[in-house]
Amino acid sequence: MNIIKLFFLIYFIQNPYDIIPTDAIKKITNHDKNSILIDVRTKEELDEIKIEGVINIDFYSSEFENDLLNLDRHKTYYLICRSGRRSGIATSFMRDNGFKEVYNIKGGMVEWQNSNLSLNIKKGH
Repeated sequence: MNIIKLFFLIYFIQNPYDIIPTDAIKKITNHDKNSILIDVRTKEELDEIKIEGVINIDFYSSEFENDLLNLDRHKTYYLICRSGRRSGIATSFMRDNGFKEVYNIKGGMVEWQNSNLSLNIKKGH
């Protein structure tokens, strides 16, 4: 297979655990307290812009993997970062370690903002 075909296959195959921001906000707001939004960006990135009520677990922290592994495996997690790369890696890590309901918000905060979504999420009952 030539390199161009391989590039397009890798680039255009969607991860089945990716979710677009507009779908993610609907699921987060409509689900019970078992839906949790985790932002894996650094504190400095969060200081620039963040979604209200998000849990921060810094991807670059030395405790990052342990912090993820200590989460309740019975909850549903939506992970976000700046562009979706770090949260995608974290999503794969969590799934590889027994988490069943974990999703990567595709495009991260860049796409969240481009979609004009609220930074103040009100969860459902």
